[in-house]
Amino acid sequence: MSSTESAFGRLFQQLIELDVIKIDTEPLDARIERRLKEFWESSPCPRCGNQRIVTWENTDRIWCRDCDFKPVYTYGTPFHEKHLTCGEILLAFTLYADTLLSINQIAPLLDRAYKTVYTAVLNHHTAAG
Repeated sequence: MSSTESAFGRLFQQLIELDVIKIDTEPLDARIERRLKEFWESSPCPRCGNQRIVTWENTDRIWCRDCDFKPVYTYGTPFHEKHLTCGEILLAFTLYADTLLSINQIAPLLDRAYKTVYTAVLNHHTAAG
């Protein structure tokens, strides 16, 4: 780790601790959820191929009216079965890709374990690339 990474990471963490910067992924989570549900409403069912997918505002499930397939709306995306919210995954990946922060420095900013952030960033990178 270079001294630039350490200094930037420490400064960024101090700004968060002082409430100068607030990490709030809820608006991002809602936007991602809305976009994924819109995607599912216009996509064929991954199991049977029919276009009869239903989504609801108050649930994280989608439903195929033909074959009764009921996965979560993140099914088949980099956000599926992660221990981070969609917004946290996107933020962690962005911080990792666009800053000098390492995963060791990003994990505490999100109050998450290194392995959780590492897996999310790796999977998001694999899906994006």
